[in-house]
Amino acid sequence: MDSVSIVLDFANIVNLIAVLLLMRAIIKDRKVLKGLSVSGSLLTFVAIFGFEIVYVLLGNLISFALGLISLVFWLMAFIFTFRKWIYERKNDRTRPKVRTSRK
Repeated sequence: MDSVSIVLDFANIVNLIAVLLLMRAIIKDRKVLKGLSVSGSLLTFVAIFGFEIVYVLLGNLISFALGLISLVFWLMAFIFTFRKWIYERKNDRTRPKVRTSRK
């Protein structure tokens, strides 16, 4: 095993711990997800997907396997934030505009 693979494996273990802690916080209080942005969760998903492709190209299956959990989590976070964004935009359009009289 070369040094690049060892560093990638270590970084993925740290990332996995971070994602598990984030999942634990979300399980305790689902309101935590309301703070996520659509663009941020999409960009994070795309970045992790890119890393997963590189792991396969390098033949680093340990990092690939560890990264799948993060990939699935950020895909679900993106779907949740995107659905919430669509729901809010839909409600904004159906909500009548209230005009206030100015004197």
